[in-house]
Amino acid sequence: MIAVIIGPPGAGKSSQSQLLENREHLDWLYVGKLLRSQNNPTIDKFIDAGQLVDDQTVNRLVADYMDKVEPSKVVVIDGFPRHLPQARWLLKYAQDSHHDFRGVVHLVVPAEVSETRLSQRGRDDDAPQILKRRLELYERDITPVIDYFHHAGVPIHTVDGNRSVEEVFTDIDRILSHVHQS
Repeated sequence: MIAVIIGPPGAGKSSQSQLLENREHLDWLYVGKLLRSQNNPTIDKFIDAGQLVDDQTVNRLVADYMDKVEPSKVVVIDGFPRHLPQARWLLKYAQDSHHDFRGVVHLVVPAEVSETRLSQRGRDDDAPQILKRRLELYERDITPVIDYFHHAGVPIHTVDGNRSVEEVFTDIDRILSHVHQS
């Protein structure tokens, strides 16, 4: 089973993943971490510049990961898809591999909240000029992704990420538990 969590940089996806990673029915796939773990200078160059890694590379890594997950688990994909071609690939992959695509959790926060949160994180790709570019790319690319999934019949669950970590966690945990049981 597949679920996707979508939200701008700094929306709190990583904080939520740490709280949810111990749930037996979930497998959290943080695509940014997967990419960084490759120790590939070409991939690292894109990430450090705040740019997207090419679709072919990311799709292959996601498929390789997904192919190894227990079918009874919900794989929550964080940080993917980033744009429409990846969304199309993911839906086709889900259909071809008989993974049931159960929903999208859309974590929403204002841009100024993202900027404040990320300025406190201290990663190289959170520098102000790179962060601004990442937020612009996110805003430009994510609306078509959400529209595509909606029109394909994938349930979209919007969650207000501008609340306490615990409140957001309660909502996401409830959604993902329902996704697992349905």
